[in-house]
Amino acid sequence: MPDLISGLVWYATGAFAIGFLASWAVCANPAAYASSFEDEEERRRGILGWLWRGYRIYDRGAGWWDRLSWFFGLFKTNAGVAMLVASTGAAATYGAVEIHRNVIEPMKVETAAVPQETQPEVRQTQNSTVFAIEGKDKAGRTGTFDVVVLNKSYLWVRGSAEDLEKDGQPIPRDQLAAAVLDDEVRNALSDAKEVITVGTASQEGIAAEEVARAERRAKQAAGLVSTAVAADVPIYTLNLGQYRNPCADCETGGTSWQRPFIVIAVKSAEPGTDIGEALADAMSGKDKLPSPTSYSAFALTRFR
Repeated sequence: MPDLISGLVWYATGAFAIGFLASWAVCANPAAYASSFEDEEERRRGILGWLWRGYRIYDRGAGWWDRLSWFFGLFKTNAGVAMLVASTGAAATYGAVEIHRNVIEPMKVETAAVPQETQPEVRQTQNSTVFAIEGKDKAGRTGTFDVVVLNKSYLWVRGSAEDLEKDGQPIPRDQLAAAVLDDEVRNALSDAKEVITVGTASQEGIAAEEVARAERRAKQAAGLVSTAVAADVPIYTLNLGQYRNPCADCETGGTSWQRPFIVIAVKSAEPGTDIGEALADAMSGKDKLPSPTSYSAFALTRFR
C-alpha cells in the first residue's frame, strides 16, 4: 500500500492519458463510434479488465512484501531473536526425535547381554556330567580342568573301596573299567595333560577310617583310568576324605551322593602352576561339584 500511495501521481497521469485518447477517438468520428458501440464497449472492458488484474497482482505482491519486511524486521529485536532461538530449538529437538525413532532405532543390532560366568560349563553324556572349570594357584597361574562325574546310577559300594555299583547292583570287577569308562568318558580324557582320580567317603563311620577308605577308592579309580589313557600321561590321586557339610542341592534320602565316581582331566596349565591349588580354587563355589571345604581332606598324590 505505501508503494501505491507513492505512485499515485503516475497512476493519475496514466488514467488521464487513457481518458484523453478515448475522448479523442470518440469525438473525431461520431458515426464510427455509434456504428461500432458494441465492439468499442467490448474493447474497453478488455482494457479495463487487464488494468484491474494488473493492479490486483501488484497489490498482492505488495502485501507479501510487507509481510516479509515485517518478518525480517522482527529478528532485529530481542523478542524476535528469542522466538527464533526457541523455534529453532523446538524444530531441532523434534527432528532429532524423529530421526532416532525412524532411522537409528530400526538400524540397531540386537545384542544379547553377556552374563558374568559364575558356574562351570556343563556337558551331558550318556552316563556322566562333565564340568569345565578354571582356577588359579596362589601365584595367579591358571589351570583348566574337565571334571567328569558319573551319574548317581554309578556309586562306590557303601563301606567298600574296591567295588562300584550300578542302580544298586554291584558291578563285576572284571567289568568295572568298561562300565565306568565308556567311550564318552574316554574321549573326555583323551587330550588330558594329566589325570586326577578322586576318592571320597560319606559322613557315616569313624573319620580316620573313612579318610583311609577315600584314599583307597582314589587309587582303585586310578588303576581303572590307567587303562584308558596313554602311558606317558601322569596320574594323580586326590583324597578328599570324609564328607562333613550338608548339601542343600543334593538328594537327602541317603548318602549315596557323597560317594560318586569322579575323574578329572587337566586340560591346560601355565608353566609352574600348582595343580592342587588351582584345582581347589576351580572347584570352590560351584553347584553340583564337591567343594574342598565340604570334605575333611585335600591330599594330591602322584600315582604314576
